[in-house]
Amino acid sequence: MKTVVIFANTTKPEVFSVCAQMQEFFESKGMSVIKIELSSGVKDLCVAAPRADIAVSLGGDGTVLTCAFILKGTGIPLIPVKIGTFGYITDTQASEYKAVFEAFERGEARIVSRMMLDACVERNGEVCFSTTVLNDVALTAASRARMVRLGLDIDGVNAAEIKGDGILIATPTGSTAYSLAAGGPVLDASLQGIVINPVCPFTMSSRPLVVGSEKHITIRIPKQLGKLSLTADGHLGFDLENGDVVRVSRSSNDVLLVENPERKFIEVLRDKLGWAGGFN
Repeated sequence: MKTVVIFANTTKPEVFSVCAQMQEFFESKGMSVIKIELSSGVKDLCVAAPRADIAVSLGGDGTVLTCAFILKGTGIPLIPVKIGTFGYITDTQASEYKAVFEAFERGEARIVSRMMLDACVERNGEVCFSTTVLNDVALTAASRARMVRLGLDIDGVNAAEIKGDGILIATPTGSTAYSLAAGGPVLDASLQGIVINPVCPFTMSSRPLVVGSEKHITIRIPKQLGKLSLTADGHLGFDLENGDVVRVSRSSNDVLLVENPERKFIEVLRDKLGWAGGFN
């Protein structure tokens, strides 16, 4: 390996010292270092993916989501390093990155493939918005105290007419994010499935559904009393209009994450969800 790219979330003050230590560490191994500063804003999604052999994200889960968008289709593995207190995807602490990288060099750290979703909005028969997400696509009311009405089709078959606060379409990685807070199921991150989760549905019979990753999901926007918005991975928004059609399906691009050999997904769930007896 000759080149490493470090994506640093500069909204976190402690990132600067860790980034400097990382640069010194990788240069001591004879590697070229590319540093890219992120600001937790939409403009980060315009960053072009550099040519590199491996990438490191410095920040929280939101930084990983941005890096996944930037790196999609490149095949560059990413080490997600946590700067902060809470994270499901960032399973490597700032004090552990050297050990994880060296385990990766020796072939002892697994590269895990996390599925992503492609989403697009069709208006008057033409695509007017498209994106790729690692966590979820959310369709929710843009104004408070407004019920939304949505038509849900799966593989061209009408599945439901949903009334409520909105709907979430999530990956297994995203099942521990907004979808979990909205009462959705937790999926093992290695599964190949899609969570369809109505948000605060008007009828109790509208329940979360997990379908195969090969399914094509269509959400129809009939006439509404209020405005609707689409949010992709919590950081990219798009205003919807009556008659719009939202299509979501598995992306051909996965993100490759370098797994910390000392920490497993079930351990992360246990600690974050307080399965050992109390909230951590």
